[in-house]
This record gives sequence, C-alpha cells and structure tokens, in this order.
Amino acid sequence: MKVLIIEDEYRNFNRLQKMLLGYDAAIQIEGPLESVVETRKWLQSHQGEQAPDIVFSDIRLSDGICFDALDAVSPSSVLIFTTAYDEYALQAFRFNGLAYLMKPIEAEELRATLDRIHQMRFNSKGFRQLISQMQTSQYKYRERFLVPYKDGFEVVNVRDGSHICTEYKDTRLYLNTGKFYSISMTLEELESQLNPKIFFRVNRQYIVNIDAVSGLKTYFGGKLRVMLSYYKNIEVMCSRDRASQLKDWLGK
Repeated sequence: MKVLIIEDEYRNFNRLQKMLLGYDAAIQIEGPLESVVETRKWLQSHQGEQAPDIVFSDIRLSDGICFDALDAVSPSSVLIFTTAYDEYALQAFRFNGLAYLMKPIEAEELRATLDRIHQMRFNSKGFRQLISQMQTSQYKYRERFLVPYKDGFEVVNVRDGSHICTEYKDTRLYLNTGKFYSISMTLEELESQLNPKIFFRVNRQYIVNIDAVSGLKTYFGGKLRVMLSYYKNIEVMCSRDRASQLKDWLGK
C-alpha cells in the first residue's frame, strides 16, 4: 500500500510511521506534509496511478485547516483523519473520511482500521462499491436557522443570508436586507453544516454566500477583496493562500 501522511508535528509523524511499518513493513510512506499549501500542491500532482491508497491527515496544520486542501484528494484514495480535537467530526464526515482517529492513536484502533481496508481491498468489487458510496453519499446541509427574536423565535432561510461573521465575540448572520441575527455557534461549527457550493470561508472572521458576492478586487501582496452586493462598505479580505480556491469556487 502507498500511504500519505499529512502532519505538522514530526513526533506524531514518526509515531504513526512506526505503527504502520509495524503492521506491514512493505507499506510505502510519503510525507510528512505540514501545511495546507504544501498538501494541495502534492495532491494535485499525484492523481491516477500516482495517488496514495490511504491518506492519513491531521486536521490543524501549520497554516490552517486540512479541509482547505482535501478537495484535491484522488477519488480512489481512502481518507483517514487523525486529530486531538473532536469538534471536526461533522466536517470529516462531509469529506467522506473512512475513520476519525483521536490522538494519541492507539495501535489496536489503527490495526483494526487497516484490517478493514485490507479486507475490502481483497474484495475489489466491494472496495469499488465502498468508494462509490462514499463519493455519492448525501450529507444534509443546514437549510434554515431558528433564531431568538423579541419574545419568541424566527425562522431564517440560509439562502437569504449575505454573510456570517464574528463581531464582538458574537457570531452574526447578516441578511440581504441589512438585518442581522446572533447565532449561538462558532464559524467552525457553521462551516461544517453549510453547503460548500453556496458558502465559502474567506478568512477567520467571514463566511460568504456565493449569491451575495458581486466581484473581487486585487489587493497588495496577492490578496483579494471580496465585494458584497448588499454591504458595499464592508471589507472582506482573502489571503493569497486562499485566493485561488476562492476564484475556483466562484467560477464553477
């Protein structure tokens, strides 16, 4: 098997590598890849026959969250998440992860996961069916919010939102009308529940609706300024590292 390890702590890489080789000394290991930028570049250049059979990916990398790079993973690769944090489980599910291993990874849990993959690979038809099911699995994205308002609650449709941002330690959903509601969730939680075809995490503070983006303006240092149709005075900056992903998202 060809295995890729995405991990920004060399101690964790060495430990996982040792356990993998203890399971099967013939495993070919690539890595570690330590950043989102490095991971995306590597995955894009290793498709088809060059793609790894299994990708072990930490979630928090040196320059961000691994999900920003994993859309480049080959459809034939099995994706396994390794992390010390449990709040990313929903997003891992969205990316069709076969397993979510909590750090420190237990040897028995790793062995059980590898045994499962090994058994499926012997049954090539079953393995292909599994990959197909993973690729076509339907994740139910959030469609509305029930938000407190005056002496009761209001139902707000997700598609009516222009953007979601954090302000004064508060998460706020801004509608196209200029009205906003406070949402009792973090941007990380919301990001895992919103359809990535419609919503994009521009930076640590903003998630934008594709229908609310009127255009982009180039900025110093390769950054982009996102222009919002209904909030022309708000400055939403996209870093150089995320600029290409933003343009790809808007151009689909």
